[in-house]
Amino acid sequence: MDKYKTKMTISKWFSFINLEKLSGKSQKAIQSFDAYVKKLTFDRALKLFLFAINDETNSLRHLDNQLVNPKLRKAIGVDEISYSQLSRAIRALDSSVLMEIFSQLLLLVHQQTEGQKNEKIYLIDSTTFSFSQHSYPWAKFRKTKSGVKLHLSVCLMEEGLLHPEQFEISNAAEHDSEHLEILVNKPKATYVFDRGYLDFDRFDQMHSDGYFFVTRIKKNTITHLLEEYEVEKDSDIVSDQLVTLGKDKGTTSPFRVITIQRKGRADLKLVTNKRTPKAKEIGKMYKSRWQIELFFKHIKQHMTIKKYFSKSEDGVVNQIILAMIVYLLTLLIKLKLELKQTIFQILRVFRSVQFECYDYFGKIFDPG
Repeated sequence: MDKYKTKMTISKWFSFINLEKLSGKSQKAIQSFDAYVKKLTFDRALKLFLFAINDETNSLRHLDNQLVNPKLRKAIGVDEISYSQLSRAIRALDSSVLMEIFSQLLLLVHQQTEGQKNEKIYLIDSTTFSFSQHSYPWAKFRKTKSGVKLHLSVCLMEEGLLHPEQFEISNAAEHDSEHLEILVNKPKATYVFDRGYLDFDRFDQMHSDGYFFVTRIKKNTITHLLEEYEVEKDSDIVSDQLVTLGKDKGTTSPFRVITIQRKGRADLKLVTNKRTPKAKEIGKMYKSRWQIELFFKHIKQHMTIKKYFSKSEDGVVNQIILAMIVYLLTLLIKLKLELKQTIFQILRVFRSVQFECYDYFGKIFDPG
């Protein structure tokens, strides 16, 4: 009998993670975690927290109560677990192990999508998670708020389909530009980001190192015209120019500045070192930035990043990493079954039938 005809959907979801294939360092960290527990081993804690985030469980006490479900107990391999055990576990998970699990899943995504698109486009942005300064004094941000910031690069595979590629977590007060150099690391790829990362010296360095970029410049940025390109008539492209940027004429390498007209708003000025694509294609690349905003909205509204399981720094960081893992697990289900539905549409169905057999889950999307 096909094992997936009887295997629970949530068990198939978990099965993309292979702890035995992690590095020796991670194996030792897992053994160290397990040495101090009897019931809630690393494997069980990992599965339980992944379930909780994916199911929008709003607290550890709520998660404790959910364990009355015998199907959940079977899927996790654990019976009753106390709130205090859960609280210790979310803090004790080694973030470096979680990051390696994220990398393991990312490799599976790369294998599933290999060859689908020749040109890689990465969207870079950040989002802040704010919370009470009284409850989270270690994450000082403003006078009355604490917070952490997620600096993220997502790979845009196609319209509406993307995945987290790389991320860093910092104090919310850190400037975005301090993390751009780390997130830009794939030569010949195109990176799209907003003007919060505006830095002429870095643009020159990216250009020299073989990275392509598309970003927005401020309306008062000084440009020195080198060449004017022809633009399509009856389009929203106002101009396409080869320029240098900055007060002095030779401040930067020659870059393209494309001005796009927007109804009821100021013109949009984009700068790029890509010479070949038409101006409207460059504009389309930049406008794809809204998709990373949708990703941030997804993890904040449809996972439990809006509420935190722990007030400790380790607990908060672990929860954000776990949320990235959750997204990749659901994406892998989508890729494995070649589903056309969005991640959110798949997620809604998954939650409804996660304790049913995997074969049944697949037939919901392909009843034939």
